[in-house]
Amino acid sequence: MRQIILILGLVLSSSFFNFEAQAQHTRRTNPNVFAVEGLGRGGLGSLQFDRVVSDDVSAGFGIGLLGSAGVSTFFSVPFFMNYYLNRDARSFYVTGGATVSFGSGGLISSIGNFGSAVLPNFGLGYESRSDSGFLFRAAAYGMISTVFAPWFGFTFGYAI
Repeated sequence: MRQIILILGLVLSSSFFNFEAQAQHTRRTNPNVFAVEGLGRGGLGSLQFDRVVSDDVSAGFGIGLLGSAGVSTFFSVPFFMNYYLNRDARSFYVTGGATVSFGSGGLISSIGNFGSAVLPNFGLGYESRSDSGFLFRAAAYGMISTVFAPWFGFTFGYAI
């Protein structure tokens, strides 16, 4: 009888079924990101903010610098959404968005070889988000307008 009780105890115990308490994954624990992206969807670089809106999606925007020509400086405002392919602290993600470009006179009509001031973009990236808040992303982008241009960017930030 004692052996049956021991077997039942093992079967019903949480260690047998591995029912350990699960903490929320890091994206939900630290949902707000303040970051700097080098190159990337903002042009030469951008300051960004994004927020986790569900377990698998974050959305954000930035203010970037496209460059300058003489006395004119060209700025960008990228808007984006990221869809994470898993919920680990290190995850691949797909991204999409658009970048709006401004010059000293307002919305500019074209950027270099691009024929539009609004550049839709998409990409594939990798994110590492530590429990302490440090964030790193590397992404490859495709910028779409009258021409297609491959692009890339690196992001360093802090998640709170």
